[in-house]
Amino acid sequence: MTRYLFNGIRFRLTLVYSTLFGLFICAFAYIITNQYLQDGRADFDHGLFNYAIDLSEHLEVDHAGLKINFTLPASEDRKAFPFMLQETYYFVRSIDGKIISRGDEKSPFDEIPFDPTLPRKEDYTHRFFTFNSNDLHYRAVNLKITNRSGKKEMILQVATPSDALEDQERRHLVMTSLMVPILILISSFASYLIAGNALTPIKSLTDTANNIAAKNLSLRVPEVNTGDEVAELSKTLNNLLERLEKSFKAQEHFVSNASHQLNTPLAIIKGELDVLESKPRNIEDYVRFQKSLREEISRLIELVANMLLVSRVESGLENFIFNPQRIDDLLLTTSSRLAYKSREKKVTVRFNISEDIPPESLTVMGEKQLLDSLFENILDNAIKYTPENSTIQIDIKIVNGKLEVWIQDEGPGILGDFEEFLTKRFHRGPGISIPGTGIGLPIANRIAGYHNAQILYERPGQRGSRFIVRFN
Repeated sequence: MTRYLFNGIRFRLTLVYSTLFGLFICAFAYIITNQYLQDGRADFDHGLFNYAIDLSEHLEVDHAGLKINFTLPASEDRKAFPFMLQETYYFVRSIDGKIISRGDEKSPFDEIPFDPTLPRKEDYTHRFFTFNSNDLHYRAVNLKITNRSGKKEMILQVATPSDALEDQERRHLVMTSLMVPILILISSFASYLIAGNALTPIKSLTDTANNIAAKNLSLRVPEVNTGDEVAELSKTLNNLLERLEKSFKAQEHFVSNASHQLNTPLAIIKGELDVLESKPRNIEDYVRFQKSLREEISRLIELVANMLLVSRVESGLENFIFNPQRIDDLLLTTSSRLAYKSREKKVTVRFNISEDIPPESLTVMGEKQLLDSLFENILDNAIKYTPENSTIQIDIKIVNGKLEVWIQDEGPGILGDFEEFLTKRFHRGPGISIPGTGIGLPIANRIAGYHNAQILYERPGQRGSRFIVRFN
């Protein structure tokens, strides 16, 4: 169970989704946190800078620039800054770095760091920097100011502890460090549930497939209407099961037919041989036995060939490749192959193709061997049941825009329901003594259905049969 859990597709999907989500949320948290810290420092610097500007406007400098008094703005305690500024410390330096005055004699440091080379640059207005004193962090700004006459430049330094900024940054980092793993765990749990729900149809397909065996191939896996790969998989499996069912049924029919039909000619052959060996025979007896055996062997060959064809036809259209086929060429080939039978019975086979039929109308999409078997079964029956010295007429016509092949003989005709001859295997009419298997017409009917055609039957007179193969 544990191995299935960690090797299953549900676990792998959860792992992939959680990994991707974790990478995404980590990258997103890094970008947001970095931007948040930058914005926080910028807001802190803006508050410190604005405070320094306000303070510079309340400096009192004597005319000689030797005395400076600090006067805290009266409204300073009502201002709202992004960060609450703590104690602030002020220094005023000359442009060359000499301390002129300081705001608080009790400041924790003697001076704020200063680089005297920077303020002499023309573009120098202010600079932010950080320094440490007594294990505390301070954020400071150097602001270039002038006295009221505008002639003397000085540097105002304002410093304040950055504890508030650092505490807020620390809280944000701790919160982010806690929330990212929690979000990944929640997303993993949610993805596990979602993956399980998405794989439910596959579980159902698996359970049904496990219950399908050779004896119940009629079962089908449930088809889902999700419109995704699972729905396509269920349809594919059902198509596969349908083809397997057809193949197994064809195999069962073949075995059943073989055991039923092959037994008779084999028993006759064995009986003939037993009679032949029961006592000495003359030449006439051997000739008669040879003729009888030849007839049974021919019937046996025909029966095996038909059963193999039935098995192939019943296996489905997937085993055949349809190409354009000329009907007139197929009929000529089939009649030529059966010419020895027509000569034995002195039967004349005549062709008649309407002159107004264009060549393209004689072409149908089909499988050559199947169409050849269709016409061979009908024409072979016509030769078999037509009396000697008679004629079989084959006509190719266009009737109501449809291609039709008429095969008319002069035999006794079909007695009984024609539909039974078309659909029931091994069905033969009453009083028929001519050897046959009774599966020729069912095979021809199945082949016609594969080619979008139908077989019709008519009696043109008191005797004879007319088979019409109509291609729709």
